[in-house]
Parts: sequence; structure tokens; C-alpha cells
Amino acid sequence: MEIPPLLFVLAILVVLAVGIAVGYFLGVARTRITSAEARVEMAEVRARSERLEEENNGLIERASRDQNLLQALAPITTKLADMTTKVQQMERHQVSATARLGEQLTNSSQASKELLNVTTSLRSALTSTSSRGVWGEAELERIVTAAGMLPHVHFDTQTAIGGQRPDMLIYLPGDGTIAVDAKVPLSAYLKAAELTNDVNRAEERSQLLNEHAKAVRSHILELAKRNYPSQFPGSPQLTIMFLPAESLLSEAVQANPALLDEAAKLGVALTSPSSLLALLRAVASTWSTSRVTEEAGEVLALGKDLVQRLGDLSKHLTNVGTHLSRTVKAYNQSIGTLENRLLVTARNFDSLPSDNLEVPQLSNEATQIRSISRAELLDEASGS
Repeated sequence: MEIPPLLFVLAILVVLAVGIAVGYFLGVARTRITSAEARVEMAEVRARSERLEEENNGLIERASRDQNLLQALAPITTKLADMTTKVQQMERHQVSATARLGEQLTNSSQASKELLNVTTSLRSALTSTSSRGVWGEAELERIVTAAGMLPHVHFDTQTAIGGQRPDMLIYLPGDGTIAVDAKVPLSAYLKAAELTNDVNRAEERSQLLNEHAKAVRSHILELAKRNYPSQFPGSPQLTIMFLPAESLLSEAVQANPALLDEAAKLGVALTSPSSLLALLRAVASTWSTSRVTEEAGEVLALGKDLVQRLGDLSKHLTNVGTHLSRTVKAYNQSIGTLENRLLVTARNFDSLPSDNLEVPQLSNEATQIRSISRAELLDEASGS
């Protein structure tokens, strides 16, 4: 079936109209959608712009605050830089000090080893009875010398008396003598000294110190039996027991507080280096005082001798003056005889020269004899 051309054209127009209407409506709708989207986008852009402006302003304010903070922190930064420099210097010094400390620790370790060797040698030496005696005698002589006393004048060592030989004899003014003994028991004390830092063995150490006190007491009783003072009549009834270390006496007395009183009753004086030094200095001072007294006596004796000799001289001078007076008197008598008798006769010889017959007279000052007028010389002369 054929479609008429008019209907066909009309159909085409209708289709075109419908297409235009649809396109219009679609365009309008799209335009509305695009405007809405544009408004939304503009709002979002405006909001973003505002946010960016706010953030920018915040950043500017923050930058300003940071700048102010940096300016405020500038002195602190300078000080921190100085402190950093000082810390670096301290670190260098610390490294140097650490090196020196290491060297000192090495030296200290070496010294400790040497001290340990010396201590071991000393301990070995002190375990020997003879070595103990030598140590005590050497310490005793050192203290006596420090007190200003002279060997063979104020003291003697190892002098035999009555079949015994004390370690030293101390001489006192007035022919007094005191014996000194320096042999001290050390076995128990040395064992106790090894336990000084051991807290778990304190009881054992206390027992050893009690044994040390008993050994010291036994030596006191032995010295009392020897009775050294009986060999020195007129001397103090005393024997000095010398302990060459302060701790030897203090530990013994601490373990037995009655030890000093018991020793004193037996005529034994317990002394340590300090107390013996004080005692010997007192003895040395007594020697000095005694020497001054002796010198004063010698000066007095010399003075008496001088006065006696002055008296003898006064006596002799008096005798000389008497003889001189007699001589002057005889001289004057001779002059009188010469002038009154001989010259008168000699002048009768006119033919002989008489120029040499004149004898000059002595002046009164030349013929005057001065007598002694001092009363002490006259007394000495009369006493002689």
C-alpha cells in the first residue's frame, strides 16, 4: 500500500516537531541542571576560597607568631650554641680525664700489687719472733731519737745487767735508770687483723683479741718476775713495756680493761708510740733542766773562785803598797842624809866640781801610795 506524499510529509513534520519539542525540553532541563550544578560548584568554590583565605590568614598569623617566637628564642639559641660548645669541650676534657683516670687506675693497681707484696712480706716477717723483736727495737730507737735523746748519753741498747738484757736503758738525771722491753706477742693479733672486714667471723675475731690480751698479760707477769728495777738502786720502781703500734695496746685494753691497772700494780708501764714519745720528751726536758742547774752551779763555783782570787790579789796589792811605803820612807831618809850630811861635807871641797851632786826630790803625786778602799776587797783581804 502506498502512502500519500502529503501524509508522508506531514508525518515527517510531526516527527520533527516532536523531536524539536523533546530537544527543547531536554535542553531546558539540561540548562536547569547545569545552572544548579554551577551554583553548587560556585558555592563550593566560594566555600573553598573562604576556607583557603582563612587558612592563609591562619598561616600568616602562625608565621608571624613563629617569627616572634624565633626572635624571642634567639638568645636561647645563642646560649644553646654556647652550651653545645661547652658540652663538646667538656666531652673532650672528659675523654682526657678518662684517659688520665685509666692511667691512674693502672698505677693504683700496680701500687696495690706492690703494697700487697710488701704487706705479705711484712706479715711473713712479723710471724717470726726474731723479726718482731727487731721491728720493736727499731721503732723504739726511732721514738727515742725523735724525743731528742742521745745514745750513750741518755740511753743505751742491749746492755747486759744481772744476767739479763733489756732492749733499752733510759738514763734519768741523778743517776736514775729505767729498763725498756720491746718484745710483744703478735700471733693472735695478726690473725684477728685478717678478720677485720669479715662480719661473719666477728666472734672468732673477738676470741683472738681476748687471746692477744692474755698474751700481753703473760708478758707483763714475765717482766714483773725479771724485776729490772732491783738492778738500779735509787731509780723508779718501773719497767716500760713498749708496744710498737697503737692498736696493739688499744685492742688489748679493750679486751681486758683491767690490764693497765694490773700492770701498774706490778711496776710495769704499758706504752704505745705516742705515750712513750710523751714520756721520753718529759725525760729529755728534765735532762735539759738538770743541765741548766748544773751550769748554774758551775757558774756559781766560778764566781766564788773569782771572788777568792780577787781577795788574794787584794792581799798581794796591799803587801806591795806596804812595801812601797816603806821604800819611799827609806828613800826619803836617804835623801835627807844625802842633803843634810853628805852634800854639806862635799861642798867644802872647793876645788872639786859639785854640779852632779844635786839629787831631785820626788813629787808628792809620785810618792803617794793609793790604798784599797772597796769594802768587799778589804773584807776578802782580811778574811784571807
